[in-house]
Amino acid sequence: MKIKKINEDKVQIIITNQDLEERDFKKWEFMPIGPKAQELFQDLLDMAYHECGFQIEEDSQLMVEAYPLSVDSIAVIMTKVHSRGADNNLFTFTHHDEEEDFDEEPCFERGTGQVWGFADLETCIQACHRLDPDLLEKSALYKYLEGYYLAVNTLPLGVEDVAAILGEYADWIPVDEVFFKEHGQTIIQREAVTNLAGLVR
Repeated sequence: MKIKKINEDKVQIIITNQDLEERDFKKWEFMPIGPKAQELFQDLLDMAYHECGFQIEEDSQLMVEAYPLSVDSIAVIMTKVHSRGADNNLFTFTHHDEEEDFDEEPCFERGTGQVWGFADLETCIQACHRLDPDLLEKSALYKYLEGYYLAVNTLPLGVEDVAAILGEYADWIPVDEVFFKEHGQTIIQREAVTNLAGLVR
């Protein structure tokens, strides 16, 4: 891991796949946020304190952003949020937008490139049947372990609409599509949404 103190309220930590493997932690376990992710971030916070003196005061919370840099590494940005009425939830996950109020609900930013994890193929087919293909530039389907992963590239105006529909059927996975290309099995290389939607009678 590489820890860099950006300023008194912000620190950046670069985590490699090897770092995660040593902790038996998978990238997609960042979301939904559970006890295992909370434990990892607490460890990172302890490391940041020992290496560069970064610590959280009693009247502060911690905003955490995590996003993939490449198939081999992710970046975690920890920012202290000074609040008069900080609650007992230390880790707050939110968009990086200084004009927004900090939300207690975990939320990662989704761009035009998205990957969604499905428990089974039939659920993925039903989701694709509801999508408007005109909102997509490309799509592919992968299988990794026992799950199915739909990677889509949306038009800028279609980001929210596509996410809203797929979110009803699947979990958004904050991992690059490249990971599934290299480590998973390619089921449908292109036009996956159109091909899967066509299976619905």
